[in-house]
Amino acid sequence: MEQGQDVPGDHADRVRRSVDVSGMMHYETIPNEKKARLVFGLEWRAYATRGGAAERRRYAQEFDATHFAEIKGKEETVAGFCAPEAGERKGVKLYSAAARIAGLERVRSKPAVLVLIQDGKRVHVVLVMRGTVRTDETVALNALEARRVALEDECLKNRAELVTIGYGSDLADLDEPFAVSELLRGKSVGLVKKVPVKVPTAVPVIVIAGALIYGVSQAITYLYPPPPPPAPPPTYMHDYQGAVARTFAGPLPLASAFAPALLDLFRSQETNVAGWQFQKASCGVAGACSITFKREGGTFRDFDTRASAGMRPVVFDAGGLLLQTRGPAVPHVQKVMLREARQWPTAQALIKQLQTDPQRLSTTPDQLSSHGYVVTLRPPQRMLARQPMAGEVTGPIVQAGDWTIDGYMWQSRLLATLPDSMALDTLELELKEDGTGVHFTAKGKYYVLQ
Repeated sequence: MEQGQDVPGDHADRVRRSVDVSGMMHYETIPNEKKARLVFGLEWRAYATRGGAAERRRYAQEFDATHFAEIKGKEETVAGFCAPEAGERKGVKLYSAAARIAGLERVRSKPAVLVLIQDGKRVHVVLVMRGTVRTDETVALNALEARRVALEDECLKNRAELVTIGYGSDLADLDEPFAVSELLRGKSVGLVKKVPVKVPTAVPVIVIAGALIYGVSQAITYLYPPPPPPAPPPTYMHDYQGAVARTFAGPLPLASAFAPALLDLFRSQETNVAGWQFQKASCGVAGACSITFKREGGTFRDFDTRASAGMRPVVFDAGGLLLQTRGPAVPHVQKVMLREARQWPTAQALIKQLQTDPQRLSTTPDQLSSHGYVVTLRPPQRMLARQPMAGEVTGPIVQAGDWTIDGYMWQSRLLATLPDSMALDTLELELKEDGTGVHFTAKGKYYVLQ
């Protein structure tokens, strides 16, 4: 990874080496700007842009903050709060590094971005999720892995696909590199300003009683204006679009591509290893598959001796009849694309696409069966639970439902013809004891238009 890319001379090294790691807030000098510094470690909160001054004061009091930096949006403002020492801010301008990171185009264009900037044995950590700074902190290098896992879990719970970018020789598993010169862009972005002081309500008592009463009443009216009217409740379509965006930000691998790719991983799988026979395999959308073997005359020691590094860890069942190994890594394939929703079928059209000629005689409304190949479609549900009012819905609405397909390996080629609105969640393979061969069970979500 190139270090200090696009920074003239040794500016990149100067930015990297000048980090103060003595407290909760950390500062960096800015090349060519003697009276400006970057600061990490602000406490970030979001509030409505309209009427945001009161919320800003409340958060400043909560954090005992004297200064703040804002990222203003049309509907929402994100602000970071801090209390720098007088010696740290005297004669200099402070700029929030997290605010500058959040303003980068390649950060704003992604659902979630984790930026890691190494400084010796410490790492600056900034998480931006859907344009909002969620984390702005500095952690020890040896504690970074645990913190990354926690932040990845947070993104997974929020259905935000995470991209990790970083700078540092000891940082691993990065999706993209990060050049410290990117922190120098947007010189006016992230300015740390002093929290405005609330105007005092008391006035000198030096005038006659009538004038005093009038003056105080006018001051109270000025300082405590009536609260703004509450914002109108969000419309159904606004909430619906948010629910759709959250759903399609998550991992939704295309079933017609993902299922065949997973099945190809097992076509060369050994069915017998050291007296143990393949029983079943389970795969999800990420990580690695798991494989279960059952005893057919072998011993744990025999299997452990034959197991390759890619099969470990090997977990032996206490009953002595089963064991589990690590399977092949799950491949990356194309996702179900929301931009193609206009071509998606209705629920009834999807049923017709999935029916073969023998299945057209099926009498069970949610199952399409033919020669052991069974498609089960659960009724589709709205993406938003609440019922829309009359006139609230404009245009077609996306609905989601669960599907399950059971069949045998010789029927697996049918999975490659599934419509582009079907996503795969899990795939399980099982060697049947009745001699009928390998059986598969695929499960996932389908999306249709109402």
